[in-house]
Amino acid sequence: MGKTASAVYDKAKPDPERDRMIGDGDGLYMRIRPHGAKTWVVEYQHMGRRTKYTIGQHDRDGAPGDKLEDWLRHGRLSLTQARAIAGNWKQARKAGHDPAAEWEDKLAAERAAATAKRAAEAIEAALPTVSQAIDLFMAKIMAGKKSAPAIRYRLDRLAAHIGDKKIRDVTRQDLLGALDNIASGQHEGRTAKLLAGEVLTQARRLWRFAVVREWVAVSPIADVTRRDVDATPNKRSVTLRLDEVAQLWRVLDNQSKCKSDPVTVAALRLLILTGQREREVTDADWSEFDLDAGLWRIPAARTKKQRAHLVHLAPQAVAVLRELRKITGETGFAFKSPTKPKQAIFGRSVNNALLTLFKTDALPNVTQCTVHDLRRTLITRLPDLGFEPFVAHKIANHVLPGVLAVYNHAEYMDQREAALRAWAARIESLAAGENVVQLHRVA
Repeated sequence: MGKTASAVYDKAKPDPERDRMIGDGDGLYMRIRPHGAKTWVVEYQHMGRRTKYTIGQHDRDGAPGDKLEDWLRHGRLSLTQARAIAGNWKQARKAGHDPAAEWEDKLAAERAAATAKRAAEAIEAALPTVSQAIDLFMAKIMAGKKSAPAIRYRLDRLAAHIGDKKIRDVTRQDLLGALDNIASGQHEGRTAKLLAGEVLTQARRLWRFAVVREWVAVSPIADVTRRDVDATPNKRSVTLRLDEVAQLWRVLDNQSKCKSDPVTVAALRLLILTGQREREVTDADWSEFDLDAGLWRIPAARTKKQRAHLVHLAPQAVAVLRELRKITGETGFAFKSPTKPKQAIFGRSVNNALLTLFKTDALPNVTQCTVHDLRRTLITRLPDLGFEPFVAHKIANHVLPGVLAVYNHAEYMDQREAALRAWAARIESLAAGENVVQLHRVA
């Protein structure tokens, strides 16, 4: 079949009733649709099967580039380009190939590769960074828990060093390097080894969370201990004598020695009298207190072990709270912040106030201690006042050990109330300078 002049193709008109085919040779045709669209078609027979394959649209300018495959992908072909493709495919057929089928196979393979690449990129994008994993861990595991802010602080310290890395790509060396940096401290001459150990503890939890969600196959630090990073915590064992507690109580009344605001002083007094945890006191709401009945009901959501707890208030504790109510009102937080009325005082502020008393030498004859040591002191000294040790642990909302936890579900309410009343009375009498001798119970 002879070649058709290009002007014929340019000027060809459609048949309104059917497709119009104009042959050019080597199996190449221009197909003109009834609506006027012009496409290039290669028609041939291979292995007894007839094929009619559209290679592109007619375009006088054609496709850019000089390769047949580029032209086919572009899809807009000049007459010259269409003839080149038809000629090439004719030679391929002579060699026993089916060019249209092979071209479709190649396109299918490319599409499959592109799909696989997109899937891999999607998986890669879905894998969180360490910072993103921390956000998810806090939202799914720690949401609503009292310890969440402290845990967030520790994990954020880790994120400051490796937060931008994909959690899958973090190695043990990355983690140990971050812990070493944290342990070196933020101030010259002051290390932060204990903080590094606390960060390690939370990092192990974070990577367990990642393993469960198949972000990583195994945790790189599952078997690393605080001892391995020289961050073993120092167990505190400080307990005060009763006369030392009385000295602290007296100093809290002395405005020349104790400069803390009245709300913080009230919180410290209630901590001494009840032995409850720092945040359980500072975050208390007035709705939890029944001052007429001398009771404080701490809801489960605010306790460390998520167990609701009833605390008996000795008359001295009730007096502290009645005076506090004159300052902070009758609703909302009992220990409202003096500077931020819609918030409770910061838990650490009470401990800082106690520390300041030691720094200013206001307590020269008292063993230096923390707020939590006051809780330990109450638990330790109640037996000196004649009460069984388990009563103190019940007051502290501890789970009794061993078989007692299984078989003894008694709450010992009367004994708890008597113990806290005796405790407050002894502190008050010693602070007043009465000649009361402290007895130490023999083990």
